[in-house]
Amino acid sequence: MKIVNLQDLPSCIETVARWHYREWGALYPGSDLSDFREDMEASLLTDLIPQTWVLAEGVRVWGSVSILKEDLPNYPEFSPWLANVYVEPSKRGHGYGQQLVKVAMGYARQQNLGPLFLYTPDQVNFYEQLGWCTFHEDIYHGKTIFLMTNMPARV
Repeated sequence: MKIVNLQDLPSCIETVARWHYREWGALYPGSDLSDFREDMEASLLTDLIPQTWVLAEGVRVWGSVSILKEDLPNYPEFSPWLANVYVEPSKRGHGYGQQLVKVAMGYARQQNLGPLFLYTPDQVNFYEQLGWCTFHEDIYHGKTIFLMTNMPARV
């Protein structure tokens, strides 16, 4: 398996959009599958942000990660965002999620994007293992979320 930019495997957009909609659609009331598909298609049209990478085995994909300009409307002062970290359930527990996050973090460093931000309702420990720190707790659409960054000194 290898991690490739979505621009190199655009045929998987429908699959990735379905994952993201199923996993996080409830956090975006009023959005539907087509909105998630459009978000993935935006990764094909840009040189810098947004960017999406997929964990691929041939033409089959098993996971994703993105860097987005914005992800949490209540916090427009933070950008860019690590988002869409997803690994198919049958492939979890093998370090693929960490590999995906590291690719996105490496890209952010290479492009001098500054600190990355993310929010998660339930994966704080996963991100802490990769050096991320929580800097704020909030409620978003009725769920407790934790805002995190990979460079806390700059928050």
